[in-house]
Amino acid sequence: MNSRMLAIGIMAALLSTMPARAQEKVFVIRHADKETGKPDPALTDAGRERASNWAGLLINAGIDVVINTDARRSRETGEIIARSLDADRDEVPVADLAALMDLMTFDYSEQTVLVVAHTETIPGILGNMGVSETIELAEDDYANLFLVAKPGGNDVTFVHLRMP
Repeated sequence: MNSRMLAIGIMAALLSTMPARAQEKVFVIRHADKETGKPDPALTDAGRERASNWAGLLINAGIDVVINTDARRSRETGEIIARSLDADRDEVPVADLAALMDLMTFDYSEQTVLVVAHTETIPGILGNMGVSETIELAEDDYANLFLVAKPGGNDVTFVHLRMP
């Protein structure tokens, strides 16, 4: 087993044993690899494979719901992962951070959530959950996994991992 996958599994297990309270943990990824040069691009074959790999990596993370944007690449990534994890799925407009935060705060406040977002929206999402680190993502980088434990609280825990 890959040592990174083992570390992620151990962290997910530890975080899932914390005492229950609202919105205990949120995972955030960027949509998987997309086609280039097209409006509202679909995933590439490599992107569909990456989305399946994300699902395999997150299988024991206890994800209840996947929230993706209405952009095709995010929707496809979210559908693949939600189907593999047998999780619910919801959707928000691509640039509507307020709608996303409302869903997490009111509709899914006691569930473990995976957010499938975009290069330009991930920093704002993390910032709204209380992450103070500056996050910069390259346009061709699809390998980041962000975990925010106790988002919005005084004792936010932030972990930034990369899929091999």
